[in-house]
Amino acid sequence: MSEKDHFRSEITSNMLTDLFKDLFGVGDPFTDFQREYKPTALKKKGDIEFEVQWQTKDLENEGHKVLHVAQNRYGESVMVYRLYHGDGLDDEDITLKVKVITKKGVKVPDSNVFLIVDQENKHMRIADIRIEGNRVNRGYGSIVMGEILKLAHQLEIKYITGWISGVDWDHIERSEHFYRKFGFDCVLNHLIKHGTITWVNEALGATREELKKLQSSHDNSIRIRNNQSRRI
Repeated sequence: MSEKDHFRSEITSNMLTDLFKDLFGVGDPFTDFQREYKPTALKKKGDIEFEVQWQTKDLENEGHKVLHVAQNRYGESVMVYRLYHGDGLDDEDITLKVKVITKKGVKVPDSNVFLIVDQENKHMRIADIRIEGNRVNRGYGSIVMGEILKLAHQLEIKYITGWISGVDWDHIERSEHFYRKFGFDCVLNHLIKHGTITWVNEALGATREELKKLQSSHDNSIRIRNNQSRRI
């Protein structure tokens, strides 16, 4: 992770912590995604379709955009929407959220996906896909990954990269299967419990060799900046 990416991640984490304190009285959003909360009531009891329409209108009135609504095998409506902050960074720091609507109500909180886009090099990094607890294996991840790849094609992204941390290692086989299903290469180091994922947009003529050169150049730039900082 670069210094810039690390700084962004810290800001995002702090913002989420403050947000969850305000909404739910809890402090650590990444832990709280694994907890079970009582769903919020539907506007019309048992009417999922009306709730989807209401939620869509409400989100779009706030300036956000609903990208896709799908129904999973459990009869739930899964909404993927993109946040827009109007801060000039919406095309660099992309936040997708997943809202799940059931007949019992709307699940809270919404799951999150954080993407960092390097427009110049047509490179997207998946900083985090936060679908935890009893939300796993319900099709939410596949639905949101479909939207990530759609965004990649729309933005003419050549490469998508990311990493798998040790905290996910208890279900590493499931994670590996998930990414490979969508055309990602996975390199796993079981000794240190760390993995990387890469996706290359061959439709745009991108190659893995070009990606390696891009990553090498990026790493060299970071080392040069670090050495210059030490001299100062």
